[in-house]
Amino acid sequence: MDNNKDSSPIPLGIRCLLTYLIPFFGGLVFLFIERENRLIRFHAVQSILFWIFFSIYGVIINSVIQFAFLRHLLQLLFLAVWVFVMYQALKERMYELPLVGDIVKQQAFGSNWNKGKEKKEKDKSSPRHEKADPEESTESETEG
Repeated sequence: MDNNKDSSPIPLGIRCLLTYLIPFFGGLVFLFIERENRLIRFHAVQSILFWIFFSIYGVIINSVIQFAFLRHLLQLLFLAVWVFVMYQALKERMYELPLVGDIVKQQAFGSNWNKGKEKKEKDKSSPRHEKADPEESTESETEG
């Protein structure tokens, strides 16, 4: 999935998984030691934000919600999300969590990650029939 050179004996999916498995430190370690692999950097930043959110969430939920059942239900939901992102990391997929996806990409890939996205959106918004593909026109001229 990634075109970067990979010299580590540990499989890529396992390294992505480790960013989530070790709270805070897994993401920090891989963020600092991995400079080239975009997938690992993505999961490292997302895991850091995930654990920050969980810490803040834990403090708020434990102080606000008095019903143990509701508190446990929300903790199970959080556990399910954690298992899901670890599975996505293991499968070497770049799944973006809602609310933090753009922040993660900007931190992991730099400020120019959005240029490709803007170009794709611009291409989608422009009608296809206005500008013909030069390769298509040369093929039709040579065939006829």
